[in-house]
Order: sequence, then C-alpha cells, then structure tokens
Amino acid sequence: MEIETKQDLLDKQLFKNMVRNNWVAVTFANMNNIVEYVNPAACKLYGYEEHELIGQTTDIFNSKLSHNTDDIINSIKNKGYWFGEIIQRRKNNSTFHSLLSVQLILDEDNNPIGFASNSKDISHKIESEKKLKSIIEEKELLLKELHHRVKNNLAIIKGIISLQNHESLDVNGKQLVSDFKNRIDAVATLHNTLYDPENLNNLDFKPFINDLCGDLNRSFGIPEREIIITNEMESYSIEISEATPLCLIINEVLTNSFKHAFSKVTKGCINISINKEENTIIIRDNGPGFDFESLQNTSLGISLIQDLSDQIDAKFKYENNNGAQFTIQLNN
Repeated sequence: MEIETKQDLLDKQLFKNMVRNNWVAVTFANMNNIVEYVNPAACKLYGYEEHELIGQTTDIFNSKLSHNTDDIINSIKNKGYWFGEIIQRRKNNSTFHSLLSVQLILDEDNNPIGFASNSKDISHKIESEKKLKSIIEEKELLLKELHHRVKNNLAIIKGIISLQNHESLDVNGKQLVSDFKNRIDAVATLHNTLYDPENLNNLDFKPFINDLCGDLNRSFGIPEREIIITNEMESYSIEISEATPLCLIINEVLTNSFKHAFSKVTKGCINISINKEENTIIIRDNGPGFDFESLQNTSLGISLIQDLSDQIDAKFKYENNNGAQFTIQLNN
C-alpha cells in the first residue's frame, strides 16, 4: 500500500480548498450518477443544503426542458466530456439558463470513476442578448422605414415638379428641370440600395451603380442609339456618410456622358472601374470629350461635382482620354 507523503496531503488540501472556495458551482458524481460532493457555490446556485444533494442523482439539477440527462451521461462516457448551455432547475422548481461543463474522471489506471461538473448561471446574459437582439431588430425596422419615407418624400417632390407647367420655359430651362428630376431619382435609387441589415455602417456601391446606370439609360435612351455600359467595379464598400455626395457626383458624370458624348453616334460605350490600391473610381466614355476649362465656371454639373467632392474630402480630375474620363479619388 502506497503511503501518502506530506506533499501529497498538502496538494489534496489545496485542491479541496480551491474547489470549496470556487465561485462556480462544482459537483462530483460517481459512475452511477450519484452526487458525492457539492461545493457551497453549488448549494447556493441550486438552493439546496449539502445533505439534501448528497446521494441524489444529478437528474435533480436538470429541468429536462432542453436536454435529457441520460443523453448527456452517454456523451460523457463516449467522449470524456460534455459542454453546452442547458436549462437547469433549483429546489423551488424555478429554472435558469446554465453554462455546464462535465468531465469524466479517471483513476491512476485510466479507469473511469465518476464525473466532475462546473455550472454557471447565464440567465442574465441570455436575457441581455434577447433585449439587445430586440433593440437591434427595432432599429433595423426604424432605419428601413426611414429609407422608405425618404424615397416617398423624394417621389412627392418629383411629382410636384412634374405637375408644374413647364411650357413657358425655354430649352435650357426644361433641361434644368429634367436634370433636377434625375438627381432626385439618383438619391432615391441610393436609398433603395442603402438599407442592408447585415452592414449598417457601410454600403456596397456596386449594386447602386448598376441601378443608377439602368435608370439613366432609360431616362436618356433613344431607340436608335445603343449605349453599352460596363461596370468593372468589384464589391466596394463606402461609409454611409459619403454615400449621398458620391452618388450625386457619379450621377453628374454619367449624365454628362449620356447627354453629350453620343449625340452624333448610334452606339456608345461607358466604362466604370475602380482602382482599389489608389482608392479611385474611374468613369470614361468613347465620345469626343469636351473643353473642361471653358466649362469649369459655367456648368452647374461641374460646379456640383466640385462642391460635393469638397464635402467628402475627395479629389477629381478630368482627362480627354479618347473620350471623357473622370477620376474620383476618395480620401479613406
């Protein structure tokens, strides 16, 4: 018979003190699932006195609302452990959500001799998560409703403009009204793609560009003139705060191409691409281009591009590269 050394006794006493003073509920049960030890934290958690639990099966802790005790024991015997969230019960039959960890105990010869479990009440955490989820869902609904209301208000503004009698306006005046309506449509299109419950901080700009191009093509389209638009942008996220100004900048650039680049051709091309390394969006067409300097101080569209670029701390430049080419460099 092996004699325990003084160090062995000290180690055992230290272990007992650690278990007894542990704030997590600790329970030991034999292979017949009979409780042989509970620490004070376990008595407090389950509402029993120590003598009321010793000799009981661990089934006394299980509400059976989420897990079957036998299934857990079989899992421990097969795998050596069980870990998960479970609904447990107290002496007064109240239930609580618990984070339970059970480990198979082996003797020196690796023979199973019982189970050791740790249990922690996580009801407060579960309740907090439910409340947080409810708040998030409510905010998502409110945000979605906000986008719908903005779209509806924009539609009302556009409707009011359309109801006005523009017969007294000259060609330039009618064009200004038409451009204004297209700008309203651009912002409405943005709000149609802006709401994304998976990511409320950023917007994937590619779907918006596709929708905007389709809207402008329908607005400026002429049956005998074909405009091919290629969008080579990959998924590209921008901050929500930059979305509306950038939306209007791109609308002005595309509108310029639709209005002026293809007046003398039956087939035109617009290409939209992005350079992620330089953080730039490039829009080019195959039209004749134009004298940017002469229009810089007289064109409303160019003035808008300049003002909106300053608003989001972006830079843009125009080049005549076998057609008009606008490069928009974002500062993020």
